[in-house]
Amino acid sequence: MRGLFVAGTGPDAGELEVAAAIRSAAGGSAATFEASDHGGAAVPAIAARHAGAEIDPTAVVQAARGAAQGADPLIAVTSGGFMAPLAERYLNRDLAVELRLPVVIAAAAAPGLFNAVLLTFEAIRGAGLAIAVVAISRWPEQPSRVLLDERELLERLLPVPVVAGAREGWPVAEWVDGGGQMGGGHVSLDPYIAWDERPVADPRDAGRQEIMAAILEIVAAEGPMRASRAYALYNRASGGKKLTSVARAPLSSAVYWLAQEGKLTLTRREDVPWQDDDLIRLPGTPPVKVRELGPRTLEEVPLDEIAELITRLRAARGIGDDTEMKRAILSTYGLMRLTSRADEYLGLALQL
Repeated sequence: MRGLFVAGTGPDAGELEVAAAIRSAAGGSAATFEASDHGGAAVPAIAARHAGAEIDPTAVVQAARGAAQGADPLIAVTSGGFMAPLAERYLNRDLAVELRLPVVIAAAAAPGLFNAVLLTFEAIRGAGLAIAVVAISRWPEQPSRVLLDERELLERLLPVPVVAGAREGWPVAEWVDGGGQMGGGHVSLDPYIAWDERPVADPRDAGRQEIMAAILEIVAAEGPMRASRAYALYNRASGGKKLTSVARAPLSSAVYWLAQEGKLTLTRREDVPWQDDDLIRLPGTPPVKVRELGPRTLEEVPLDEIAELITRLRAARGIGDDTEMKRAILSTYGLMRLTSRADEYLGLALQL
């Protein structure tokens, strides 16, 4: 997929104006995709709710990829800011990670320009994404001395171009094909929210609805996750010592029924053969979230999550050697020893 992802520094940062300017500079030969038409002062998820609507992230991703099918580059644009939620559990950042396009930071020519750009810049780099350019919107004909000085400071300190005003000379093709600026050593991990364990019924005796309710609680807190971890958490909360096949069967059945009812998104192990486990998450959540290790063992972290961490570490630190990368992953998770089991599991993630 070729194109650019336009994200603002906050609400009403001029993202649509910047996207239109990029399209104009490209001679009109770019397809524009707007992730949400619910903009303004509120972030997209809240603005949509106030309008009596709801944004479906899966549909947004599919629509964006569909708009990128032609030869022209795609200009995808979001509103509300890079870290603003498109849906309750899905941020503009998650969309940017799924699309993997160089990011254009849109920032309005207003007080706080420098700080807003730097915060957004760090958030984008922490997600392992490339930054193509900072585009300052609404640049006045007679800018104040403060605006001039802040723009000059941005140009001097940032490793990417900073543009404003005239758009005819914008090198859009270079931004699209150049890959953008990556690196800097910083990798962001979301906090891991663990399920608040409570007593649950023995899965061998409990009714399906009772099991389904507890599984939903677990996945709401900890998903996306390996199904085997969800089963282990339930089994432990029920007082079980070992997760036997007899105890596992009703738990697996509950996940199946939750998926049938549209309350869970289930990715079956045959669709992710490298994982050798089902993956589960709530609908409307990103398929991959890069988080702290939390209470998980390394082998309980989904391989796709580790693979995304590898992408971010490579972008940040330029690591090429597999053994060095494995050590970097362990260090990021606060682990020390590269055991044979960890070495094998991380090797699978590196293959992804």
